[in-house]
Amino acid sequence: MEHSSVVLMSGSGSQRRAPSEYRRVALIGGHGGRNFVESLADRCGGGLIVDVLVSNPTDSDLRRHTVPRADIRTLVVPDVRSISRGDLIARYDAVVYAFESFRERVLPVSGAELPGSVWADDIADETTALGVWNQAVVVGSGERACAAVRNLGRRAERGGTREILVLGGAPRKQQTLVHDLPTGVDGVSVTVCGYDQLVGIRGRSRVEAVVAGALDGSTRRRSAQLVVNATGALPAVLAGLRVNSSGLIANERGRVSATSHEFVLGPLQHLGATAGPNAVSPEMLACRVAERLGDCRSPWSAVDPVQWLEFRHCAGGLSAPVRESALAS
Repeated sequence: MEHSSVVLMSGSGSQRRAPSEYRRVALIGGHGGRNFVESLADRCGGGLIVDVLVSNPTDSDLRRHTVPRADIRTLVVPDVRSISRGDLIARYDAVVYAFESFRERVLPVSGAELPGSVWADDIADETTALGVWNQAVVVGSGERACAAVRNLGRRAERGGTREILVLGGAPRKQQTLVHDLPTGVDGVSVTVCGYDQLVGIRGRSRVEAVVAGALDGSTRRRSAQLVVNATGALPAVLAGLRVNSSGLIANERGRVSATSHEFVLGPLQHLGATAGPNAVSPEMLACRVAERLGDCRSPWSAVDPVQWLEFRHCAGGLSAPVRESALAS
């Protein structure tokens, strides 16, 4: 079955202003966006357009909701996570990530939340503190696991014994690139168990050991101070963002760290909760976004981002007409 884009619109009517006079906000994922948009509209007054980008119309609580002083447009894109983050930043005054979670990226074992359990992305960043380790475990296969092993070897402290264990977790007949790794990287010994799986992570206040399971059902406990999750990559829409070991986007009171026009709303601020004690409320985040909208980078062109999204990500099915200028963007 072919997918098509669907735009559901509500609001104050955008025809009374020139396109460049509007402030445009992209809400990616749509989770918990109603209070945020209402509060943002109250602070910004007229001339606000909020594009809610979701993979399913039911993902957004704004799809049929009218907010005074704002135009809300819900755009359904079959694979919203494949949209380029850079393209969004180039077309919107503010981008707000409002996914419910990245639970599929978190290691599905007990102890995955312990300090010392990190993402492969983390060890590639020289500023990320890894702590002292003698034994590290890389979970995953393919190029991502190979890169994790190389990065660990590069960042390992010299002197003493350093060991890296790779648990590929592959079925018996499946080939994995981890088998192509050398037995040593920059003086660090590497042991590859391409078919063994991670069963659990053990420790009191941080990672102290892992439990690995073999194909025959037996398990073995191994000492470890560091576990690296190399099982998957961030979706394109979040490429380049720092994500910690719990799958949360690094942010400072809702604003994405080291950026000026990207923000995080809801569960991705706080593990397993829609309104945790450390999360920024939708109203507080709206205040921060409104401050940025008052200091925008430049007027925008007359090309509507929705038309660009239709052409680049899901041609056909839009309720709004398509102008030729959009196809050239």
